[in-house]
Amino acid sequence: MKTDRPLKALFERQGQSLLPFIGEHRTDVRVTAVESVNLPVSERRIDSVLRLERDGLVWYRHVEFQAQKDAGIPRRCFEYNSRLILHYGAAVLTTVLYLLPGADKDAQDALRGGEAGPLALVPLLRGGDEPSRVLEAVRRLDAMPRPQGADAMSVLLGFAARRYDRPTFMNALGKDPVMQSWLDQLGVEGEARGEARGQINTARQMCADLVKEFHPDSAAALLPVIEACDQPETLRSWALQCAKQPDEAFVTLVTGKPPARVARARATRPSRRSAKRR
Repeated sequence: MKTDRPLKALFERQGQSLLPFIGEHRTDVRVTAVESVNLPVSERRIDSVLRLERDGLVWYRHVEFQAQKDAGIPRRCFEYNSRLILHYGAAVLTTVLYLLPGADKDAQDALRGGEAGPLALVPLLRGGDEPSRVLEAVRRLDAMPRPQGADAMSVLLGFAARRYDRPTFMNALGKDPVMQSWLDQLGVEGEARGEARGQINTARQMCADLVKEFHPDSAAALLPVIEACDQPETLRSWALQCAKQPDEAFVTLVTGKPPARVARARATRPSRRSAKRR
């Protein structure tokens, strides 16, 4: 599941509320800028860098998002950190944010705080395996103004699809009217505000994430069609059906034709006439 784009948007808009998740626990620290940095010489793309200030002191918090275990991450982050220190000429602290269930932060704390950034991470937090807590986070985000709520909602739904198995997602989350209502609005209000393209990209990313979770064997056939689609209503309908449909039916819905293996099976079936000749 690719989460880079929505997570970067989340940190750009909600970096202040997410500081405790990346090691900045003092309440008087303020985020003054968030950047995505290209390092020169064998160019490297850094996920997110937050510029922090307190009492006139300026430093940077470099955050890398990691969706799975990677033995090369310590060496890579050491390289990034060294380059960033030279790039900024200031102290840089590097944090790897593992996007895996079972964090040491509690989902209930995120719900009590009510801020968009931590609410988006509820499926990954301790106690986030309870569907009722995820649905509560969905309702809290749904009540927030866009784009604040939309950025966080996209991240939350992606993590929820990754954490829960298909039956749980479908029965406990996918049928929730608030969640479906949010999907219904996707791409509509954005057009009224002149932000249709951003909303379409969000819908496309969400649909792609759901496909990778629920239909990984068919992703090669589905993802190019999703990437080419620029109709938010179509993307919304695919997202709604993704967890409900079996592979063959969903591939047919999205591509307009049955999976290739079905077509081949029919093509090789001998006709009755040829059977009689033998």
